[in-house]
Amino acid sequence: MTSLVLQLWQSHASAPQLAATPFMLAASAAAMDWPVEIHALGASVDLFVRDNTARHQAVAPLNRPLSAYIEDATRSGAKVYLCSTAMRDRGLEPTDMVEGCQTVIGMVTMLERVAQADTTVLTY
Repeated sequence: MTSLVLQLWQSHASAPQLAATPFMLAASAAAMDWPVEIHALGASVDLFVRDNTARHQAVAPLNRPLSAYIEDATRSGAKVYLCSTAMRDRGLEPTDMVEGCQTVIGMVTMLERVAQADTTVLTY
């Protein structure tokens, strides 16, 4: 079965209207029983910081908080993996992150996961 990896590179809390789409795709694919991974790189790790109030900004046209889209994806079964370099550069620890979004992996692991023949990668 094809796995889906959504790389979050340009998605971040300062542009919530652009950040909801990958989480809607992740929730939909996970609901279809696809294996789904979300790889948070760079500034996108901020989307998962527990105390980041920017995560709760309303996103048009439904005016739902961005955090609700994130919760939809994880509740549907999408797994979130945080870049170790991005975490280190921001002085973040797994305990700073929202529950269920605390797994940190390195770039080599991310590269190994996206290089699989049965994996589709979408970058946001």
